[in-house]
Amino acid sequence: MKRLLIAYDGSPGAESVLEDLPVAGLPARLEVCVISVADVWLPSDKAGNPADKIPLTPAIKAARAQANTAVESMRQIADEACVRLQARFPTWTVRPFICADSPGWAIVGKAVDWNADLVSVGSHGRSVLERFFLGSVGQRVVAEAACSVRVVRARKDAVIKPLRIMVAVDGSTDSAIAVEEAASRAWSAHTQFMVAAIKDPRLQAAGAWPSPDADQWVSDHFRDSDDWVCDMAKKFTARLSAAGWPAESHVFEGDPKHVLLKKIEQMNADCLFLGARGLHHGDRHFLGTLASAVSARAHCTVEIVRPLRAK
Repeated sequence: MKRLLIAYDGSPGAESVLEDLPVAGLPARLEVCVISVADVWLPSDKAGNPADKIPLTPAIKAARAQANTAVESMRQIADEACVRLQARFPTWTVRPFICADSPGWAIVGKAVDWNADLVSVGSHGRSVLERFFLGSVGQRVVAEAACSVRVVRARKDAVIKPLRIMVAVDGSTDSAIAVEEAASRAWSAHTQFMVAAIKDPRLQAAGAWPSPDADQWVSDHFRDSDDWVCDMAKKFTARLSAAGWPAESHVFEGDPKHVLLKKIEQMNADCLFLGARGLHHGDRHFLGTLASAVSARAHCTVEIVRPLRAK
């Protein structure tokens, strides 16, 4: 990972993003861009130019003044966040980016233009109504970003304890990438991993027919059974153990969305890693329903991992 884009608007949700950085396993050398978006329409500065035939009306003047005030307010917020980050992470390169736009689309667009590897966003913004579920900005970023997205929720326990990280796997390419991403991070000592595979009828049936993703896990003697799911989970667990992290595998049954949300809470996970697309999504580019549902409702931080794009 080389580039991290942080969405920051000064709200409690955005503060959680900054507080999460020390426990996100991020590298010592990192380019960081703090994006703060003024959710306003900024009239073109060409208004009043005779060549463009745009009259500079009092309404346009007032709208531009109000928008500029909002942009300058966000600039101050972003600058203060950058100062705090640079003091806490002196080996990072930190810079602000401020614009007037729809926040969700601005973050998605900046992630593409800047070739971000990861976007970190709070689970909710300034609206109290967004407190219990993923806010509209977070939903847009999760669904539309071309890179990985970390949806941050504040840790429930004030007492510092070893991190407990769950990695959801289903044998897909994206879940394998999620395991690799988790294994490669610079976690604190005593971090514990739980690899979770959830058997439902679709996953159990995946071994019954040939497919590029499933065939790497389903040998001939697994073809008529779902034992390959347990074997797949154990192999991913072994990968984390080989990277030096204590890990254990778990196989559950039921609806993956409901089971994951329940097990995250029961097992007191601090963070969940999962691929953006599941075993049945193939090369389709849209976000899988599992990743969408879990990121919206989980009580812990969720990192949705996408393959790195060619740069």
